[in-house]
Order: sequence, then structure tokens, then C-alpha cells
Amino acid sequence: MNKGIDLKSLNIQARLSKFAKTYSKHAVFAAILLVLLVYIFVVFKINGLSKAEPNASQTSNAANLIPKVDQKAISQIQSLEQSNTQVHSLFEQARNNPFQE
Repeated sequence: MNKGIDLKSLNIQARLSKFAKTYSKHAVFAAILLVLLVYIFVVFKINGLSKAEPNASQTSNAANLIPKVDQKAISQIQSLEQSNTQVHSLFEQARNNPFQE
């Protein structure tokens, strides 16, 4: 009662060569079609992601990331700048032309 599958009777090699002869001329077309489908999928995915808006939990965290500068530190830097003339001239020069080395 135990009948096994006889691989020789399936004739796999003959069927595979017949399939290859029949469809080999369409392989290039199928490959190009596959590449185009992947390209269209990527374009639609990028389009969808570019229009995505952040949710509420993401926007509330952005406000916490902004650094806060202590007002006491600002006043101390300004007083040190006013007391030292060389530093004062460097600050003025940097304000007038910030991209000059």
C-alpha cells in the first residue's frame, strides 16, 4: 500500500527544457515589467510618506528639545563683553560680517 513517487516517471528535466524553450523569449519582458512594478511601488510609497503628518506625541516632544538659555548667563556675557574692549571689537566684527574668518 505504500506507493512512493517515482521521480523518473515525472520527467522533470524534459518538462523544464520544454518550459525554458517556450518562455525564454519572454524573460526579458517579464524582467522589465517586474522592475517597472517595483519602481511604481517605490514612487507611490515615497509620495505617501512625503504627505505624512506627525502625530500628537511627536509634536509635543519637539517643544522640549529647544534649549533654554539662562537670562543670568546672558547678562553676564554682555557685561564681560562691555568691560573688555578687544572682545567687544570681535563681537562687533562678527555681527557685521559673520562669514569672515
